[in-house]
Amino acid sequence: MHNLPTLSRRGFLAGTAAAGAMTLLSACGYAEDKPSGGGGATWTFTDDRGRKLEGERPTRIVAQVTAAAALWDYGIRPVGVFGPSKLADGKPDPQVGGVDLTTVTSLGNVWNEFNFDKFVSLNPQLLVSVIYLKQQMWYVPDTQADKVDKAAPSVGIGLQGIAMPEGITKFAALAKALGADVEAPAIRQARTGFEQADAALGEAIKKTSGLKVLLLSAQKDTCYVANAAAFATSKHYQNKGMKFVAPENPDASQGGYYEQVSWENIGKYEADVIMYDSRGGSLSLGPDGLGGVPTWQRLPAVKAGRLIPWNNETPFSYQRFTPELASLTGALNRFA
Repeated sequence: MHNLPTLSRRGFLAGTAAAGAMTLLSACGYAEDKPSGGGGATWTFTDDRGRKLEGERPTRIVAQVTAAAALWDYGIRPVGVFGPSKLADGKPDPQVGGVDLTTVTSLGNVWNEFNFDKFVSLNPQLLVSVIYLKQQMWYVPDTQADKVDKAAPSVGIGLQGIAMPEGITKFAALAKALGADVEAPAIRQARTGFEQADAALGEAIKKTSGLKVLLLSAQKDTCYVANAAAFATSKHYQNKGMKFVAPENPDASQGGYYEQVSWENIGKYEADVIMYDSRGGSLSLGPDGLGGVPTWQRLPAVKAGRLIPWNNETPFSYQRFTPELASLTGALNRFA
């Protein structure tokens, strides 16, 4: 893994901090602070932790890359990002979407890396991150969570167990609150493109309705069978009729996202198609990957060449999800 110590951490299986009662924040501070007397535009927004923010609308935003990528496509430009934005070869990580990395400051690129001094130096008016489990702000280190929380107001967007369109709607609401025109021509065009691609995917799923699909993330010594209903992309595919093989014993203590399975036992999950985790931290499961693992080579989907890359951290915007739909549609049509 290039971002987290283990795939279970990388796969959204962390989280400890539980939020208490609703906390009233302003864009310039907490409820006990007096709001700024500036004459700028105002806003109000309640996040998925129940925190209500109001006051002067923030413009200096620092965002975890998942959130930054979604907001960027609505025209919101963060001043800083944290979380995986660059791959080992220096190229942008797919998670960062359309964010221009030359215009933002990175606070950290790997798990537990968050440069607090750099964060404060940006004079942040708002921190935005996503939440996958137990109200933990993703990629904010547990050891720094309290002081980060005190340094600037924050918004947490919950993503556990929702389908991609719902997540896109959540970020659209946040972007609108932050001043974006979510009905701008480019946004409407992107939404229309999504609807067309989504309809085409629906037809492809109908034609391949007899195929069982396994979601798999690979490590050198083990693999993880993913729960389709737990991830926004695959839950959307499931809602459209794709039939997924469910893990028998997903780790409930880690949100039920995955079941860890040894390579020796992966054959117990029979599937016609394998959608494999294509993120940089997972081993390649393409045609040339895992050549030395006999149990992999014996899987029916591998023998048939029915392998499809799957990015479960596709940015939450129509612009980024539509190509994923088109790619999946093309693959399924080849298998029909």
